[in-house]
Amino acid sequence: MSSAPAGRAADPGTVPPAGAGPFRLTRWFIGLAALVIVLIAVAHVWAISRFLSEQLFQREAATSRDFVQNVLLADGSYAYLERPEDASARERFKGSVLHLSHMPDVLRANVYRRDGQVLWSSNPGLIGQRFADNDELEAAERGELVVHAGRISPDERSKAEHIGLAAAVSFYVETYIPVLNPAGQVVGVIELYKAPLALTEAIERGRLQVAGMALAGALLLFLSLYGLVRRADHVMQRQHAQLLEGETLAVIGELAASVAHNIRNPLASIRSAAELSLEAPQEHAQESARDILAEVDRISQRISELLRLSSLGSASPERLALWPLLQSCVAEQQAAFQRRGQRLVLGEASEADRTAALIRGDAQLLRSMIESLLSNASEAMVGMAEGAEARIELDRTRRGCWRLRLLDRGQGIAAGQHEQVLRPFYSTKPQGLGLGLPLARRIVERLGGRIWLEPRSGGGTCVCIELPQA
Repeated sequence: MSSAPAGRAADPGTVPPAGAGPFRLTRWFIGLAALVIVLIAVAHVWAISRFLSEQLFQREAATSRDFVQNVLLADGSYAYLERPEDASARERFKGSVLHLSHMPDVLRANVYRRDGQVLWSSNPGLIGQRFADNDELEAAERGELVVHAGRISPDERSKAEHIGLAAAVSFYVETYIPVLNPAGQVVGVIELYKAPLALTEAIERGRLQVAGMALAGALLLFLSLYGLVRRADHVMQRQHAQLLEGETLAVIGELAASVAHNIRNPLASIRSAAELSLEAPQEHAQESARDILAEVDRISQRISELLRLSSLGSASPERLALWPLLQSCVAEQQAAFQRRGQRLVLGEASEADRTAALIRGDAQLLRSMIESLLSNASEAMVGMAEGAEARIELDRTRRGCWRLRLLDRGQGIAAGQHEQVLRPFYSTKPQGLGLGLPLARRIVERLGGRIWLEPRSGGGTCVCIELPQA
């Protein structure tokens, strides 16, 4: 068993469950990039179309203002707004506003005095009325050109001013035009309510052009990025395959070196024992036979470890009660700990946790993993005069997983090796094969959990295992 540097070891990250597919870069790009590019294109179309419409509405309103102001100043009819009692000014004014009401696309025309009273209207029923809380009118009385435009909805088609309106007309423009006398003072306001067909057609053409350009630009951008991402994906897949091949060759080399090292020494001992038996068969036969059997068992154990490492996942997972499994493992390991003068303790857990601690896995693999970790803990505490105690604790995490903590009071390992000891064929023991912790890691990851190492305050190591609830 090994330890980590002071403090909690770096979180190894969430391990994907068995059977999770590889990350498909091209497929993710097609979905995500297409969505983002379409949203950006739609936003640009909306912003540019809105800007274009507002500019056209403003330009149309400015043209109407200039025309109205020039007409009223040219014949002096503006004077009627200052002097409503002047009969001649009234006649000139009526002629002028009749021209205004007959302007192209004008649906309604109202003339307001400076005090907000309707002095004249194409709808006679409005003459003499005042409209409170008219912000547009108040702004025009201050000398501002006010433009209020929008789209004519199907419900608004039934309004009196919209009856008989061509279906091609989609927008209305309501303009409040301040009327100025030669001194530049506001003497009244003229309201023109228009449904401009030419302006509607220009706006629709502009929107279609903007939408077409945005669509073409979005398609070009998507195809360009897709080509780059697809090529990058192919390059990464090829490099990944080469990396896997290199890692496989490296593992094969490590495996060959480890097997050669761990089998050559027992074979040398077997050869020596056999030679001694030949030279003095009566005197050393039994002792040499015992040595041969021990070394053969040692070779068999190494080969069994290699076979377990290569065949994990072949068993079908089943629902297991974790607490009885821990009790069984502790009971079986008690004798081995006692022979070395050590203690093995199973920590307390609530009755609810004991009953609810259910996981999915293979009972034999889990038992083998726990016993291997307990054996490591016992070996780590060999030679300690006192305090040689190992513990197993079980509790529930905030994420709903079950956490096992195997704690010992051994010497641990040097700082920086807590990740390396989880790799195959890396061992801090002189005669170790380096497969105990890697086997445990592979078993835990196949169950959708994770394993890491932590140091214990005062010396020792803690192996932490998280397993998902069944």
